[in-house]
Amino acid sequence: MGLPVLTVAANGSAWQAMVRDAVCVEGPNVLLGEIADPVNDMAQSQWKTLSTIKLWKASTKPGRPVTVSRGKLKKVLHHYMGDLVNNLVLPSQMTVQTGGQVISGEQLKARVVAFLTPRTKDLGGEVDFKNFQMPRQIFFPNQYDSLSISMRDDLKPGRNQIKLHGVTPDGKIILRKSCVVFANVWKAVPVAAQPLNRFERLTRDKVSFQRVNLAYKRDVWDGTGGPWRMARTLGRGQPFTLAHLELIPLIEKGEHVHLMYRGKKVQLTVKAEALGEAGMGQQVAVRNLQSKKTVLATVISDDTVLVR
Repeated sequence: MGLPVLTVAANGSAWQAMVRDAVCVEGPNVLLGEIADPVNDMAQSQWKTLSTIKLWKASTKPGRPVTVSRGKLKKVLHHYMGDLVNNLVLPSQMTVQTGGQVISGEQLKARVVAFLTPRTKDLGGEVDFKNFQMPRQIFFPNQYDSLSISMRDDLKPGRNQIKLHGVTPDGKIILRKSCVVFANVWKAVPVAAQPLNRFERLTRDKVSFQRVNLAYKRDVWDGTGGPWRMARTLGRGQPFTLAHLELIPLIEKGEHVHLMYRGKKVQLTVKAEALGEAGMGQQVAVRNLQSKKTVLATVISDDTVLVR
């Protein structure tokens, strides 16, 4: 097989190299240096020689990746390298292509993270990514093809879908893939400082802050707006969501208001009791505290309703 004579360390240790799971080769013969990388000092010192070991004939069909299992790969390597195959760390499978270029899984992950990182600024808090669901690798038929990464939506806590396109120099899309990335977003958000009941007004002393993962807490209130009251009960230490809050109406049931009668020539104001709730411009039933009569009036301020 024409293998080079290799030295062994004084302690008997052998050189070691790791075979990649995705490679592009030039041909006509596949070289060890094209499919593997040295992993220890012994291999580093001998790699100039080791890397030139000739293996099988490269495919004559460029741009077409072929995948082989670990078992088959080991048999092929043993045929060309003999027992030296035991010095190699083999992947579960290897995909090899003649010509072109390949982006490995690790390289692809790094590019996706680099694409997403600037977009984390809009989320605030601390962001980390996990559960990458993406191709094992991406092969391009030519060296000059490039990878384009894009998103249809803004980055959000939780599951995000990302588009991967292979693009030629003239902008033609030759490959379409996608990947999914889960974003953890840790941020201090408003939580209930005490148990809160329905219709209870929300005041500053009833709010504290706690660091939570927004990936598992949707529609969390950001602490702005109001004035608010509780739309539903909330336990101590639980984050406020928009579903827990509702704006306090200008006029609340049971509240005493000014009932203004406005005619063509006369205007009269008396005290009344609101029998319901209403906001600006809305109508509410009120009871005249003098006559005990109930009328429908329009809210014109936070303590005045008008009837014509």
